Amino acid sequence: MKIATVRAGAHIEGIHWIAEYVGDAHEIRVFRDGLEVDVHNAPSTLFGDEENAGSKSTADHRASEAAVLAYLKQFVMEHDTEE
Repeated sequence: MKIATVRAGAHIEGIHWIAEYVGDAHEIRVFRDGLEVDVHNAPSTLFGDEENAGSKSTADHRASEAAVLAYLKQFVMEHDTEE
């Protein structure tokens, strides 16, 4: 079973960030204050084996959100370093 779309967001230093994983394209779109700022190919290890594990439970969904949120926080940290 393929993971469809997973969204996770956080306020980091007063800015609202959202990462949206799009399963069909295996991409992560990153938004800052509602505007798309970047699109990345998702790392192949983003979800581990969950993507092929079959029917998702609530815990699986939370784990997917946590993975996308961790990706988002890493992106923001690297993005802020570049600016």
